[in-house]
Amino acid sequence: MDPVWASTQLFWTFLVVLFRIAGLMVTAPVFGSPSVPVPVKLGFSTAFAIALTPTAVGKVGSPPDDWLTLVGVLLGETLLGMLTGYLVSLFFSAVQMAGAFIDMQMGYGIFQLMNPFTPVPASLLAQFHTLLMMVVYLQVNAHHWLLAALAQSLQALPPGGVALDAGRLQPLLSDVIVQVFALALRIAAPATAVLIVVDAALAIVSRAVPQMPVFFVGAPAKIAMGLLTLAIVLPLVANVFVNTLPMAAQDILDMLGALAR
Repeated sequence: MDPVWASTQLFWTFLVVLFRIAGLMVTAPVFGSPSVPVPVKLGFSTAFAIALTPTAVGKVGSPPDDWLTLVGVLLGETLLGMLTGYLVSLFFSAVQMAGAFIDMQMGYGIFQLMNPFTPVPASLLAQFHTLLMMVVYLQVNAHHWLLAALAQSLQALPPGGVALDAGRLQPLLSDVIVQVFALALRIAAPATAVLIVVDAALAIVSRAVPQMPVFFVGAPAKIAMGLLTLAIVLPLVANVFVNTLPMAAQDILDMLGALAR
């Protein structure tokens, strides 16, 4: 074998794997956080690409002859990595959405705090839920699952083998959106139900005793009941989130199958 051709093929394989991993590092939970410095992301991407390149050497074709095709392949690999990380980050959006639902019921919706994991501010409980689920995500080593899925993607969908088909992707994306909203409702349901009951009780009291300042009494009562409910159901919420992570892994595999030529 020509050593020049072999070294060129090895470098090309490393390059396409690097661009796929770099796309993942932009949008994936934990890795894609704005609080993670760019040099750290580049270092992780390079280290993972070096480790995974030997497994993909036989899967990657020869380097393209023209620059336009080369740029197109690298851009496609970057978009695939970004889409993979984005699917997982959508489930964290569900957690943040659930916290926002509860904030609206408790009266915390007017407070907006800087969120270190997203470029937009989040309400108090939305940020609390995001940070909590981030800890749970790392505790169960779900980020290892994501990296394992990335390694498997090199076998299931070799670099350069992406075929964009909107007809095959649309049902998958629709199912993911349904799963995200269902997860948000499941997380927010206990506290929201309790707060609705508190609102109904306060409404009955205001009708029975019009002289009572329900607004001044009700606001602290709703906050106290909401926080108490959150403290009670917190282990259940974490369990719901952990049980949903395999669904995210399956969605990634389905997406790879839909994108394969």
